[in-house]
Amino acid sequence: LMGAQGAGGMGGMRNMDWNSIGKMDQLTPQVQRHLTKVYAALSGALLAAVLGAYYGWKFAVTGVWTQIALFGCILGLSMIRDVYNRLIVFHAAGFLMGCNLSPLLAMVALHNPQLIVTALMGTAMIFICFSLSAMYAKRRHFLYLGGMLSSAISILCTFRFLNFIMGGTMSAGLYEIELYGGLFMFMAYVIFDTQMIIEDAYANRKDFVAHAMELLIDFVAIFVRLLVILTRNAEKKREDERRKESR
Repeated sequence: LMGAQGAGGMGGMRNMDWNSIGKMDQLTPQVQRHLTKVYAALSGALLAAVLGAYYGWKFAVTGVWTQIALFGCILGLSMIRDVYNRLIVFHAAGFLMGCNLSPLLAMVALHNPQLIVTALMGTAMIFICFSLSAMYAKRRHFLYLGGMLSSAISILCTFRFLNFIMGGTMSAGLYEIELYGGLFMFMAYVIFDTQMIIEDAYANRKDFVAHAMELLIDFVAIFVRLLVILTRNAEKKREDERRKESR
């Protein structure tokens, strides 16, 4: 089935109208305006996350309270109705996400600061490409992913729970599955969430703050996993070089 879909995709590329690139005629002006609001809010939250990461690194405020505060902000979005206050809480959530990431970023920056830029650029490219693929695809084309992604996230949560019970002694194999599986899962979530946002906009459910929060969670989840993978690969490379030098 996947081979047939791939062949169909390649065949479709031959008949592509290159003049249509950059156009989104399949999206109504209302939907386009809604997407503009969503991505504007997302951009603001990402900027707040950068500031939060710097603040967390500078003043070492990261801890249980920042995690609880982040959970409270996410929960508060479902209770607050005023758009202005929702935007404040949303950007506060982005700031706290950055604070909670600061220990990881500080650790990576100590040895390979360039990996942070690489992971950020890679995440941005993944996010842009997958978002555009969802926008250009037929309506509801990727909504079938919802069931599979729900199952996948349940499995990953089970792995996390087992690792917690075992005192953080998860086997290397299970950790690799959780790491790479989580990366691919959130990459798929970018496509699914984007199409769900478009469908909500068509149905006149235009809560752009909640939609931006969904994409923010996807972006941060991809960035963290990509950064960890790059860091692990860099460490393995250094270990191999040390072994060669010792010989």
